[in-house]
Amino acid sequence: MWATLDFEASGLSGQSYPIEVGYSLPDGSANSLLINPLTAGDPWQHWDDYAELEIHQISRQKLHNEGLQVVDVCHHLNAVLGKYERVFCDSQWDLFWLGRLYHAAHMRPSFTLTEVGLWLLQENGIDRAHFQQTMAELGPVSHRAESDAKQIRMAITQLTE
Repeated sequence: MWATLDFEASGLSGQSYPIEVGYSLPDGSANSLLINPLTAGDPWQHWDDYAELEIHQISRQKLHNEGLQVVDVCHHLNAVLGKYERVFCDSQWDLFWLGRLYHAAHMRPSFTLTEVGLWLLQENGIDRAHFQQTMAELGPVSHRAESDAKQIRMAITQLTE
């Protein structure tokens, strides 16, 4: 039993931070949570306007108004994802943002997040390029965490069935 997880972030730099997390579960259900950066112990500041306008289209104001506290997001993820043997992501960036999220909450995840490319190669002999091709063949997604997590799940399922 496994799940998938994806983040949207404030940008693509070492100062970036998670602003949305989404997951997809084996039963087909999925969810996403907005994260309020003002609730990080040391408030996250970095913001990439390009990421907002051209990728995720989530504004800072939306995060401030609708985002959950980092601690609440971590508790939610632990409760939902802690029961799965594996949780997969499609990028090393997701591992970085998971670390930033839990560090800000002074918590540890109850699950292990694994970059799917490494697992597919080690466990199934499928290289990352094949995974990326399968993702592309599934079509474009809206660059939101929940839809990305669903697409990662569909690609893994296609490659491993």
